[in-house]
Amino acid sequence: MRRSTLNLLRCPLCLAGSLVPLDDVADTTLAFGPARCIGCGAQFPVHEGLVDLGGEREGSGIQGVMERPFFARTWDRSMRPAFDALLTQGRLDRQREFELLATFIGTPTGPLVDLGCGPGQLLRRLARELTGHQVIGVDVARPMLEEAIAQTREHGEAIDFVRAMVPPLPFVDHVISTVVAAGFIHFVADFDALLRELARVLKPRGRFVATTWEAPRFLRSLHGSAGFYPRTEDALRQAAMDAGFIRFERVKVSPFIVWKVELP
Repeated sequence: MRRSTLNLLRCPLCLAGSLVPLDDVADTTLAFGPARCIGCGAQFPVHEGLVDLGGEREGSGIQGVMERPFFARTWDRSMRPAFDALLTQGRLDRQREFELLATFIGTPTGPLVDLGCGPGQLLRRLARELTGHQVIGVDVARPMLEEAIAQTREHGEAIDFVRAMVPPLPFVDHVISTVVAAGFIHFVADFDALLRELARVLKPRGRFVATTWEAPRFLRSLHGSAGFYPRTEDALRQAAMDAGFIRFERVKVSPFIVWKVELP
């Protein structure tokens, strides 16, 4: 865990203090924790590039299934590619999705966060493409993060990870340049709260870039009962505008939408 990443984080308990190593040494990295909040004094474990702000929880519905170790090992490698190919008849594979996301991301002017990073395939590719930029993965599922850390070590990428329940976002105000969320926001029940948090942590002109699922109307109530919250393009645009974002752009490959907004 790089000190430069730790300095961006906000305590999830008091929602005010930033984090520092328990023994405030001058090292640029903190291999093992704990880290402490300078406001309330709470402590959080740090291990192998991961700071754990998530506490104990049990996922439910679809999210609970996806937090199992089997999904962590197979999701990026086989399950999600097969799922995307089935739903789009091959019109949106991982390469095409990455190209669309990269176009909307552009060149970050500061740290980039992959929200709901899962096993980290997208994040690792962003780290390779955006050489010299600080990249951070955020997820709540321990098995997903363990797989992401193992793959990161194997490939030698410089990536830090944060385990946190979102929203709220685990960062201090106005420090992030870009937030990417590929296949994540349809697991978030309170999308308005997430957008408010994005507006809080992003810098001026900061971008939010996402891939999400636009479900048919007749399936939406069923999805919600299972912990899955797809939204229409119009709902995404209106919610983003209400939160203060501008410049909504999208590419639709039904039933998926790749889209971006930014702050003024």
